[in-house]
Amino acid sequence: MTRPGMGRLRTQIAFYGGSFTGIDSDIQKSLLSKACDFIKDGQVDSLRISTRPDYIDPDTVRLLVDYGVETIELGVQSMVDRVLALSGRGHTSSHVESAVKIIKEHKLEVGLQIMPGLPGDNPKQIMYTVDRVIAMKPDFVRIYPTLVIKDTPLEELYSKGRFSPMTLDEAVYVCEKALLKLDNAHIPVVRLGLQPTPQLEKKGTIIAGPFHPSFRQLVESSIFFDMSVRLADRDHQPRESLRFRINSKDYSYFCGQKNRNIAKLRERYGLKEIEIITEDSVKRNTVELINGSYISYIERNELEAISN
Repeated sequence: MTRPGMGRLRTQIAFYGGSFTGIDSDIQKSLLSKACDFIKDGQVDSLRISTRPDYIDPDTVRLLVDYGVETIELGVQSMVDRVLALSGRGHTSSHVESAVKIIKEHKLEVGLQIMPGLPGDNPKQIMYTVDRVIAMKPDFVRIYPTLVIKDTPLEELYSKGRFSPMTLDEAVYVCEKALLKLDNAHIPVVRLGLQPTPQLEKKGTIIAGPFHPSFRQLVESSIFFDMSVRLADRDHQPRESLRFRINSKDYSYFCGQKNRNIAKLRERYGLKEIEIITEDSVKRNTVELINGSYISYIERNELEAISN
């Protein structure tokens, strides 16, 4: 896997799919040693691992550093202790803060993974988690809306009626707000929604929950729809058409999947026509509304403050 480095992409070997620092230390050393050989040969730059916050301590991190680990991702999931307890996570928010502090003290890159919509969660608590995450200043974040997967404890709760996952629209809404907050804090969100895989998309694997193979596009499109609405609401003039101008690279986000945003704007304002002008001179993540010689605009980073 690669990640941005000093002017070039840096290549890493990643140990994912579990809590790496929770396995036997001799097995860790064996795996790290074999991967470290690729660093010595110049084929990769460093290693990265994912683990639980409560499986991090100074000795563990020193071992990882010795073998060339440069990036540690933590499965945080939530910063609300009640949500963590109801989800059977086995760690608390204090474990997260302690782990991040230790990792940063060793000058390693730290990524945090959160799962909106766990048992006991709600939009207010999800935003609380995002704010706590921002306060820890991670290098990047992944957001995975909670899904009910076959043969998991969550499936049992769901089948007994003790857990209801977010709908797709609810997940898009909270993830939009989370993404805007993280964007404005200059913390990259490197993944939004689970990566589609043949196993995940196999019929019967996902029992319930807001899964979509292009989830990030839904969220990004929702942001552009909200920007467009803010501009149109400011206009205050009844009209049969609207003219928007955007950067060409934002065109698919502006229109939405299957032109859903266009259809929603037409219905909302009773429009016969929506004209979309694409010009690369327009700043990315900006929407302009043209009214004769007057042009109003909104930038993506303004939306969080307006929405709140």
